[in-house]
Amino acid sequence: MGRLAIVAGSGELPHIGFQEALALGEDPLVFSINESDFDPGKFQDRHFKFHITKIGELVRLCKKNKIDRLLLLGKVNKDVLYKTRTFDLKAIAILARMINKHDYTIFKAIADELAKDKITVVSQKKYLGPLFLPEGRYTKWKLSASTLDDIEFGMGYAEKLADMDVGQTIVVLNKSIVAVEAAEGTDETISRGGNLTGKKGGLVCKSGKRKQDERFDLPTVGFRTLESMKSAGLSTLAIRTGDTIVVNPDEFISHAEKLKINLVSYGSGGINSINGSHKKIPKQ
Repeated sequence: MGRLAIVAGSGELPHIGFQEALALGEDPLVFSINESDFDPGKFQDRHFKFHITKIGELVRLCKKNKIDRLLLLGKVNKDVLYKTRTFDLKAIAILARMINKHDYTIFKAIADELAKDKITVVSQKKYLGPLFLPEGRYTKWKLSASTLDDIEFGMGYAEKLADMDVGQTIVVLNKSIVAVEAAEGTDETISRGGNLTGKKGGLVCKSGKRKQDERFDLPTVGFRTLESMKSAGLSTLAIRTGDTIVVNPDEFISHAEKLKINLVSYGSGGINSINGSHKKIPKQ
């Protein structure tokens, strides 16, 4: 077995994945994209930068450093496809073969191309297991019947949206879909939803696909999600059990309670599992 490298976008997940890989006995490197805010700190000797539209450069980095596994973590803005003209030949060839430019299509095409060089893109869950919340309610307030109905309604549509590879987030109020995520991202969707509801306490539903590929683009929530919801006047966040990454779960839950935002992990038990005693994160 060769080495693991983390392809780092922005945000905290690359740092968390890197530390978890070290704890598991890996000898990881980090390949951060040019737009990433990744700070290697004392691990400068393990850090390399490359441009996301230069896949040939990524392959050369892997071969030079005996990398046979890649873990893709962090936010990559899709607008890089529209703003840059610096694609290398390998990236151009990949784009030419795509039937569309959906997020999953792009990631899958890149993973398939890397596989030709015996480089495997691995599941994000392998190194981020502690960041997934079991089913239940994680904040202290019981939810009203209308909120429970909105969660059940909204999570179904959020999953359908994800299945179409459009986005992963919707804003709901009174069984009405107010805002739908596309290329603009979660925070912009939340802001738009809050403006349209008049900041009257709608909710945010976030879900992956029914058959989510665990290698890339798992739904993710963090402090920015909560701050965006607070600014938008949205009162409840529902995430899909088992497929939504919660960055720094303990701190995230504490911050949700501080901001008076309900947090629900919605799973196979549906709304019937939500209004019992609120859950604590299991000890790892």
